[in-house]
Amino acid sequence: MKASTLLMIAAMTATPLLGSDLQQAANSMTLTELRPGSTHLPMPKIPGAKVEILGADYEQIIASHGNIRPVLSETPVNISFRVSKDGEQVISKDYELILKPAKEATGNPKPNVIPEILQWAGSTGNFKLSDNATLYCNNAALAAQIAADFREVTGKNIQLANHAREASIVLKEGKKKHSSDTEESYTMVVNADKIHIDAPSWKGVYWGTRTLLQILRQTGGSVPCGKAVDMPRYELRGFMLDIARTPHPISYIKDVIRTMSWFKMNDLHLVINNNYIFHENYVDAGRDPFKESYSAFRLESDMKGADGTPLTAQDLFYTKKEFMELVEYAKEHNVNIIPEFDTPGHALSFTRVRPDLIYKGKMNHEKRRCEMLDAANPETVTFVGKVFDEYLVKDEKLGAAVFENCPVVHVGADEFYGEKEDYRKYADGLMRHVLDRGYTPRIWGSLSSKPGKTPVVSKGVQMNLWSPGWMKAWEAIDLGYDVINTNDGALYIVPFANYYRMDKNHKWLYANWKPNVVGNEVLPAGHPQLLGATFAVWNDMTDAKHSGYAPYDVWNSIKESVEILSQKMWGKEKMPHDMAAHKELAARIGAAPFCNPLYKWKSRETVNITPALTPQKLGLPALGPNYHLTMELELASAPEGQEQVLLSAPEGKLIAVMKDGTVGFRRDDTLEFSFGAKLPVGKKVKLELIGKPENTQLLIDGQPVGQMVLTTYLDADNGFSKRTKNVRSTFVLPLEVLGESLLGKVYSMQITPSAPETK
Repeated sequence: MKASTLLMIAAMTATPLLGSDLQQAANSMTLTELRPGSTHLPMPKIPGAKVEILGADYEQIIASHGNIRPVLSETPVNISFRVSKDGEQVISKDYELILKPAKEATGNPKPNVIPEILQWAGSTGNFKLSDNATLYCNNAALAAQIAADFREVTGKNIQLANHAREASIVLKEGKKKHSSDTEESYTMVVNADKIHIDAPSWKGVYWGTRTLLQILRQTGGSVPCGKAVDMPRYELRGFMLDIARTPHPISYIKDVIRTMSWFKMNDLHLVINNNYIFHENYVDAGRDPFKESYSAFRLESDMKGADGTPLTAQDLFYTKKEFMELVEYAKEHNVNIIPEFDTPGHALSFTRVRPDLIYKGKMNHEKRRCEMLDAANPETVTFVGKVFDEYLVKDEKLGAAVFENCPVVHVGADEFYGEKEDYRKYADGLMRHVLDRGYTPRIWGSLSSKPGKTPVVSKGVQMNLWSPGWMKAWEAIDLGYDVINTNDGALYIVPFANYYRMDKNHKWLYANWKPNVVGNEVLPAGHPQLLGATFAVWNDMTDAKHSGYAPYDVWNSIKESVEILSQKMWGKEKMPHDMAAHKELAARIGAAPFCNPLYKWKSRETVNITPALTPQKLGLPALGPNYHLTMELELASAPEGQEQVLLSAPEGKLIAVMKDGTVGFRRDDTLEFSFGAKLPVGKKVKLELIGKPENTQLLIDGQPVGQMVLTTYLDADNGFSKRTKNVRSTFVLPLEVLGESLLGKVYSMQITPSAPETK
């Protein structure tokens, strides 16, 4: 939590500490029990020492000079102290204060949302959302966005009003209600005839609308009368997504943004470059990982090697314009995008452009040298700095820097296996480059494992605390870094791996995890250098370990993690429900407006189509598992090497004839699959596709045919042939165009949004 002040109240006497050391004394202080409505904090005292407030997790409530902001309802606040005596200084444990209102409200109970409303004073009655409800907001862009969200959630056509007095819902950015309000704080007052949401900034207003919409989603249009005062416990509430080792279409990232925003999460860290890390699989098989291991840099770049090797990934990448628009889209939803270029390790995309800059010093994991940039060579910082400058400096064609609206830029710098001083010099040089460009650098903590004499800049730098073996939390604090809890043991997900499976421990996470506990170290919950926490999805299982899973298959792990951690980082540390009640509440709240990442149809009715001449525009939305597609068709010819697309949409393509002649499909994450079977030419057949999560099956004339093959990646366990065992073949059915390039005829088509049982 970023604190703005330290409360310095001295309690100086000549009395000694009576044999107790300073730390024990700091952790054994007696705090005066606060009376209801207290407005000032009586300071604890230690004879002979100076006691000052270090910070509170809700610094908006306990402000400078010991002032306490009045609360509407009982509110727990954790507070810690800095204690000093005779040149020695220690930090106390957290003390929990229970703040109580001067008068308890006796009206409507607090409505349940995620994250929980911090303070609520209920009155009587309810606001009913009428069919002719109106919304007033003097921010035109936000007004249109919120009105659309209201229509999506409530089904009612909310109209925009010209004046606040004419509206049933009023959104207003105004002066602070209290001096300690932050830009994310908001107040919501619900009367029987009108709802007011006020905040010091439009961020706070937006968060207030998420609360209101979640209530309306559960009640169908009714809101209990009362007053809410709400604010975040931590300023940074994040999620990190590795989009480098598994391609992710922008549409998916937008679903992530909408979902984070729905639950008041605000920091989306995107890993732009990375590579397959198990290079030893190739080396041990007598192959060259420099040439064969998978790597990707997902942004359009002008950088190319002397031999023409492009930095930009060739399977899926985002243009600079697309990424700028994505950043702006996130900003509209109160989410900051933090792009990461990871060097000097995990940098195979970079070493392929500059093989002369592969690390030459001593290192661990020799078989992984191909991905290590030469941190000892000053030219390496210059080279990587030029790549960063493509996005940090104004692009004349675009009229702005690509990262102009990214407040923080991540420089990576994790898991470098070379010499300590080389690492320190490189990390310092790259972070100073980012600072010089006017951005805040963020880095993976590694300095505990890389001690040395070379100074590394810390002022104005954020650090992910991800592994106690690489970086100790208290050491990072003492060095001056603003820190983010990203502890791997608690907060990492590696999909379909046998390690780092936070998604398998949600019940434990809900009951036990605390944002201020980093591995085996405990920081004060309100430490001014503790920004918050971030969970992470790492796609280690790529390349020779890839089973074919789609971003689709990871969605529920992401969504459920967001639902839990948003409560922990915005709301009270002690959960208001048990896990079962939390899951029931999450189900009632449902998905964010305009968010349908699993491509579910509202209707469960079968759709029958009698095609005209192909290609034919169907204009149907894509359909995710479970589904059953039935078609009668006849293939007229199958020229060798000529692809024939049967169904297509932005979500992918169902291919009647792939270049090898087999039936298969290609997804919007660029992964390609073959059923290993061919359609007959000149014969009318019945084709069926049964789509289930992780398993898509082809039937021809009622009989299952072929064997699913993941054609995109090789399989190390199978001697680097195409993967055929345990293939996860989730396929979202594309239904925009029928017969895009089909040489033949489709006689009939039937789509059922439920799949039959299969053996």
